[in-house]
Amino acid sequence: MTVDEFVLLVAWLLLACAGLLLACVDVTVRRLPTPFVLATAAILAGLVGVAASTARQPWMLVNSLAASSALAGVYLLLALVGGGMGMGDVRLAAVLGLVLGTAGWTAVLLGATLPYLLAMPSAVMRLRRDPKQRHLPFGPYLVAGAILAVCLTGA
Repeated sequence: MTVDEFVLLVAWLLLACAGLLLACVDVTVRRLPTPFVLATAAILAGLVGVAASTARQPWMLVNSLAASSALAGVYLLLALVGGGMGMGDVRLAAVLGLVLGTAGWTAVLLGATLPYLLAMPSAVMRLRRDPKQRHLPFGPYLVAGAILAVCLTGA
């Protein structure tokens, strides 16, 4: 295992641990704490930067930043349109894009679509049980979709 692969492994492990914590918080209080999300983003950006520099592949950092911006932009648009997304989901999508960008654009696309497929059964059951309850904590699905995307792409 090379140094850059090890650093990316650390980044994914950090994302998995932080994602688990964020998912639990989101389910419990229906919020994703901004300071924790931003601290995770800063650490992950640093790890991706170190991985890109040790691998001497600056495109890795460029892809990560572009993927982060793309996912944040899509989720921001959904939040502004009223699609049920909160700003915590927007920030979390940006964080996930940082790490998904290292795995390639296929992983980014899967990481953007899989959360909806994973959330669909729960959303349908919630609506059938109580049509007035429309809020679904989406953080757990975002994290699970990102991790599943990387597993499916083999990156």
